Amino acid sequence: VDLNAEWIEQRLSLDIGSCSYKSIVILAQALLKPVVYDKVDVYFEVCGHLPLLTITGDYHPDTFCMTKNSTNTRLDLTVEAYRSGPLLVSVIRDPTGRKGDYFHVDDSDL
Repeated sequence: VDLNAEWIEQRLSLDIGSCSYKSIVILAQALLKPVVYDKVDVYFEVCGHLPLLTITGDYHPDTFCMTKNSTNTRLDLTVEAYRSGPLLVSVIRDPTGRKGDYFHVDDSDL
């Protein structure tokens, strides 16, 4: 049993009826197991794909690094765990729907 997956499943299930979420941001100290994303995919199957940003502090790079999963709307950001934050995360929506949505992440310590 993965506690993170259970927590994500419980929180997303609260919105399944209304599908009111516009984006999802997951903050974690370590890299998440694939089962967590399986729970998010269940929500996406019902409510449609949303911008998803996962911020983890497991690795220790010198700079912020974003990777985009080209098959969905998931972005992963790895930060220097003990030196980052607070983070301001904004979703920039594409009003045309052609280019997709983007995340802007600002670290107040930099």
